[in-house]
Amino acid sequence: MFLLILSVAKLLINNNVILEDMKIAKNPFILAIGLMFAGKKRIARGLCLKLPVEKDVIFGASVTMLFCFYSMDIIFINSKNRVVEKVCLKPWVLTYTPKNPSIMIIESNKGKFNDINIGDLIKIKE
Repeated sequence: MFLLILSVAKLLINNNVILEDMKIAKNPFILAIGLMFAGKKRIARGLCLKLPVEKDVIFGASVTMLFCFYSMDIIFINSKNRVVEKVCLKPWVLTYTPKNPSIMIIESNKGKFNDINIGDLIKIKE
């Protein structure tokens, strides 16, 4: 079932491959649950949440760590494909709202985005 609602892509930042087989959420259900209940392997693959909006938003880009059992790095991307915020959240954080508007959120395991900086250009190759 998940194969029908997720596609696989590579995440490149400054032409360096960061995530080899990242999943991309394609429906509201996956956008809502993100990596809740996920194990270490699924978190390590990464998940891209493309928000169903036409412009960068702040409140629609909020994330929760409820039912997440491991810390995760999260980057927020704007409509110009630039990293606008980066955060590492611990499990069970009720909600986190980014300070900068974004249109896309990428989640992966803690430490995965250590070399990523605010302003970096991202590419997603499906």
